[in-house]
Amino acid sequence: MKKFKLASLLFLGLLLAVACKKDTPAPTATFTATVNDGVVSFAAEVTNDTKYEWDFGDGSYINTLKAPVHTYLQGPNPLQYTVALTIKGPGGQVTTSQTITIPAKTKMQFLTGGTPANPKSKKWRIAVGAPSFNINFATATFSPNYKSYPGGILSAVGLSAVYNDTFEFKSDGTMKINSNGGGIFAGYVYCVLNGVANIGNAGGSGLTYAKPYTAPTNATFTINENKDYTLTTAPDGVNATSVTYAKVTTLSFTNGGFLGIKDFVSECVIQSLNDTQMVANLFVSAVTSGQVGKPNFALNVYFEVAP
Repeated sequence: MKKFKLASLLFLGLLLAVACKKDTPAPTATFTATVNDGVVSFAAEVTNDTKYEWDFGDGSYINTLKAPVHTYLQGPNPLQYTVALTIKGPGGQVTTSQTITIPAKTKMQFLTGGTPANPKSKKWRIAVGAPSFNINFATATFSPNYKSYPGGILSAVGLSAVYNDTFEFKSDGTMKINSNGGGIFAGYVYCVLNGVANIGNAGGSGLTYAKPYTAPTNATFTINENKDYTLTTAPDGVNATSVTYAKVTTLSFTNGGFLGIKDFVSECVIQSLNDTQMVANLFVSAVTSGQVGKPNFALNVYFEVAP
């Protein structure tokens, strides 16, 4: 008799447990995603929840916070990720998902590491281990090549101090030129004609190191994308011609700013730019008579992020 009563109680408890489970509704879930560059803030609206599991779609660990903030890597092109939220509760579980788009990194972000809304700065220097150092004629196609040198050539011609100087770009549009070597890379003709002290025309390259150098205090820069940049050049040093570099990205400067080389023309054409490397075409005038001041060379120079 006692065994019968015990069995009856166990059976009744099982029935009640099943009934309670049936009476507990399954979770429901939706979520929103607010994208700010690569940072995404998630907010969920759920019912009957016990546990949150976020899969951000980029291979990162599952997140169990209710309203997480996740940072995605950004590249030169927009990226899409499928984000899934699984809600678990007493009545079961449910999964909902949606695709979010992470915008491409802007050139300002590559150059400075930040944006005007999230200001940062980044220092660049001429790359010591660049694959090449090319001097081309300042034609519409930057050809033909005048001379090509291996990376690190500046040290071999007495200009090793060039690698110490940095160009710091800030996302508020200002910049700082840091003369860590006591001077600055410059065109020899520019220095001679403007009475700028320099260490000499090293190796007959038409390039020099201006020393001492006083950096400007209020230099600014502008990134110009898809610009038709027209410049008067003199590739042969004798005949001036108007050249248009169509739909290019340039850096232009005010108040004494420049990139890499101090010369008659400060605006330069940016060939490529990513998080760690920048390749620029810098214009230099190496003629001492005739078309002085009009670039006859365009130096193809690699820059790297300075420590």
